[in-house]
Amino acid sequence: MADMIEYQVGGATVRAYPELPTTPAAPVRRISVGAFYDRFGPSKWAILADETPAVRAVVRDASVRRWIDLDNPDLPAGLAILQAANHDIDPAEIIDAPVRAEELP
Repeated sequence: MADMIEYQVGGATVRAYPELPTTPAAPVRRISVGAFYDRFGPSKWAILADETPAVRAVVRDASVRRWIDLDNPDLPAGLAILQAANHDIDPAEIIDAPVRAEELP
């Protein structure tokens, strides 16, 4: 905590703690589940309809969440499963695209 400062205003003594500089908040990296699927672009419907066990597991895993954390270290592995199932997605575009206001959970 910063040291308290004291100064005179009129006849009164004022004591205050100076404001400490704040670091800017990290950008929000959570998006809604629907926005996550939308980031698949034209491959979205094929991925959602794919009944192969590995793809179904990725879709189910995402579907049970309240949001998708784009910084989750497991996310690239899930996207790699979709690519391995021959779905044409670009993981970098999905993970690294800026979060738009309409994508927030």
